[in-house]
Amino acid sequence: MRFDSTLQFKLTRRKALLTALSAAAVPLGSHIAEAATYPELRLRFYNLHTTEHLNIVFWADGQYDPDAFKQINNLLRDHRTGGIKQIDPRLMSILFLINQKVGNNNPISVISGYRSKETNRKLAQLNSGVAKDSFHIKGQAIDIRIPGIDTKNIRNAGQHLRLGGVGFYSKSNFTHIDTGPRRHWDS
Repeated sequence: MRFDSTLQFKLTRRKALLTALSAAAVPLGSHIAEAATYPELRLRFYNLHTTEHLNIVFWADGQYDPDAFKQINNLLRDHRTGGIKQIDPRLMSILFLINQKVGNNNPISVISGYRSKETNRKLAQLNSGVAKDSFHIKGQAIDIRIPGIDTKNIRNAGQHLRLGGVGFYSKSNFTHIDTGPRRHWDS
């Protein structure tokens, strides 16, 4: 299943979970199911490159909010090209759960969300740590830090969820989170 503008957001809680399960490259896990039991899921972001802020409820009344995702997609756009891609809703749910685990009330600082193939290719030429088929290209990854929260704690919270990829970049002080296969690494 692709996460594009045709994705139906008006789903029952159960149908949303089944949709996520069938789309996942990893088993769904009880943590995502737990997130779906909250009456609403809210995230606060600060994009370090564009200086834009977003405080948004992206899940309410048992469904993802398509208008919220339009705003999330815009905030997480490729700041180099202006390109926008549908962000995987599961990524937002994972970020919500990480926020809960680390006790965060601050905006999440976004270093990188969606990246076009062109941007990713240029970054890969400069840095050997950039994957050629990055989950950023697919709208399934984000690189973050949270003011006041040790980046190791963000990594640990992400790994505890056992969902997707979690990369820890100590020298650059950020954590990578994605909805790909379950794995983790430190750089």
